Amino acid sequence: MDKKINLYFFGELGVYDEYNPAYVCNREFVPYILYLIAYNEPFCISKKEITKILRINEEEISYIINGLDRINAIEIKRDKYKLNFPVFLEDDIPLLDKHFSNIGKIIGDKIIENRKVIYEKISRLSNYPYFSKERLLYHVICDDIFDGIAFDFFEEKNIFSPHRNQPGNRDYIIFGYEDNKRVERYSDKILCSSNNYDSQSFVFNSFGDSNGIRKDMFRFFNKVEKTLEGVTLFKDLNLAYIKVIEEKNKEIAEKCGELIWKSFKNEMDYYELNDTEKNLVHFLIQMGYLNIDKTNYIVSCNVPVFQYSDREIIHEVSDIILNDIYIIVKTIFEDFSKEAIDLTAIKHKVNIKEIAIELWHQVFGLTNEYLAGIGFVESPKYIEGEGRYLRSFSIKNYNDRKVYI
Repeated sequence: MDKKINLYFFGELGVYDEYNPAYVCNREFVPYILYLIAYNEPFCISKKEITKILRINEEEISYIINGLDRINAIEIKRDKYKLNFPVFLEDDIPLLDKHFSNIGKIIGDKIIENRKVIYEKISRLSNYPYFSKERLLYHVICDDIFDGIAFDFFEEKNIFSPHRNQPGNRDYIIFGYEDNKRVERYSDKILCSSNNYDSQSFVFNSFGDSNGIRKDMFRFFNKVEKTLEGVTLFKDLNLAYIKVIEEKNKEIAEKCGELIWKSFKNEMDYYELNDTEKNLVHFLIQMGYLNIDKTNYIVSCNVPVFQYSDREIIHEVSDIILNDIYIIVKTIFEDFSKEAIDLTAIKHKVNIKEIAIELWHQVFGLTNEYLAGIGFVESPKYIEGEGRYLRSFSIKNYNDRKVYI
């Protein structure tokens, strides 16, 4: 069997342990089991039937099912299963096409109507002299507003709820898409994925599509941790060490952030750095954040840096855009809900407000594609194996970083 579900996680997953969905879903047959559960009616497929279809031993199936049950990804009734999270299969695509095929242009044109006031406001950003307005708008509109501030805005309007308390004291929602060329137009191939890695004082961000494995801090450190999961035969030892590495990685990220911030604010001479700083600079060059001028060995920053004081300006732009598109979004969701009775997630009794969160990702992803296509925001170039994305860097608290001003 080759049909499977690609999984995405929205929210705070917590430490990499038995309650982390990325950990639980990292086993080989999870995507295939979830597809079978999604494709069938709720509580209609059993462990025995899954074992027969996938031709794997029942012990492995039981281990996976227990893990999915532990994180509340599925519900079990008389040894049969249903999903507890939104999934989109190929059969769901006609309904998405009907309601969302032109939504990117509709919302995009509405935003562009306010371009003069938007341009004026972003001209006050601290990084405006160093990057094009198209590059800055990519991060401000496509990511900060659409994939950040908008969730609180639409939650207040009762359009959707971006929070779900999960076992292990987590707050996240799982989404799934059938691994299918037709389906990926609403998932991997649109600009709707924000990766953020936080240290104490900084946020390392990349935003783009999911059509590959990005070279960013979030993906890198997560890949390292997942690799360690099977580094020895001693599972509990591996998980204990991963927790140690997580803390160490945060320290490394903080030191990297200090170097990025220093390179952005001042001229930083490579030969004035100590050996540890030089190693971190080389790491950040490979990661795409820094560059060294080979003529004078000055280290410079390659990505937009957003200071804490820039948040007020971003919220001003957000107020303009979100209030202007609110009625459009409300109407499209209401119209969609009226016809959603046959949607896979609805059949599995998933809350419509959770489904709406992923529908919003599709809406703003299609809007971002439109804005990038006409040049209103920068269009990230495709990198083989990585997809399309652009990086940025943020200061959590401006006052904490005065030492580098």
